Amino acid sequence: MSNYGQVYATAKMSSSRNVARLEKKLMKKRTLKQRLKSWLLDEETSPPNDDICIDENSFNLSRERSIKFEIHNANGGRVVQTRRYDAQKDRHFENLYVITSDQDFGRELDKIITMESLRG
Repeated sequence: MSNYGQVYATAKMSSSRNVARLEKKLMKKRTLKQRLKSWLLDEETSPPNDDICIDENSFNLSRERSIKFEIHNANGGRVVQTRRYDAQKDRHFENLYVITSDQDFGRELDKIITMESLRG
């Protein structure tokens, strides 16, 4: 038998030891995703702090004072439809607004929200 087989086996064994060391080293070093996941899971299992606990019954959203928006795409712009309910008059109000494509959509939507808030 030649020495080639023995040298090859020795090199193979030493590389498998290196691979095992690298695997152990990589097992110790966790990725950001793994660290974040373990941090989040630790937070969920810890008891809640009484100072920042929010009672579910103390936080209610009133649907009577809400404004509902529907935005429809149209040729040359967008149509914004608003709906709100007035409990005192027991009536529903609807308004339509047209925002052309040359206008800044965010700024115009801000104006619509302001106008609807002042009406209610």
